Amino acid sequence: MSPDLVPILATAREIYGRVVWTHKVHEQERELWTKRVRKMNTINIWLAGVTTLLAIISASLPQTIVLIFTALAATSTVCFAVWQASSDPAANEARQRVAGKELLWIREQFLLLITACHGNIPVDQLQHRLDMLTRELTAVYKFAPDTSPEALAATEDMLKKGHFTFSDEEIDAMLPTELRKNKP
Repeated sequence: MSPDLVPILATAREIYGRVVWTHKVHEQERELWTKRVRKMNTINIWLAGVTTLLAIISASLPQTIVLIFTALAATSTVCFAVWQASSDPAANEARQRVAGKELLWIREQFLLLITACHGNIPVDQLQHRLDMLTRELTAVYKFAPDTSPEALAATEDMLKKGHFTFSDEEIDAMLPTELRKNKP
């Protein structure tokens, strides 16, 4: 391997590891938002059901207390729907999904760059590809939504269990055999 190629390959491998990590954090964040969306939809259905049931009961029983409970249930349903619309968890989930997919694409591009470093491509072309990919990655990072401490903690837990680490051996484990730094 050419001495000029060593820093390009080392940088590509390091960024590849970071992108794998960041991609996983966004995937964890998306999973958290998916759970929130499901819970909120379930609550919404229950509130609507209770309101409907109370409305039916109040139509058949002309007691004031039933009308009061119906009004309270209807008010709760509307307030919850307004809060749900203003917090827009489904949009947050979608933004995390888009960020995850963008990061996955960039991750694959870095994998292709690492592959190219093992071929006969001129160093200046590889450096240009690295520069371009780094710019694209910067744009993805710039517009990616924030993640929560919960997503970070879940990803760290996965890391402790052996997922997505940065040592040569661990990056090698994510790469095809032909692209590994330390081949078996």
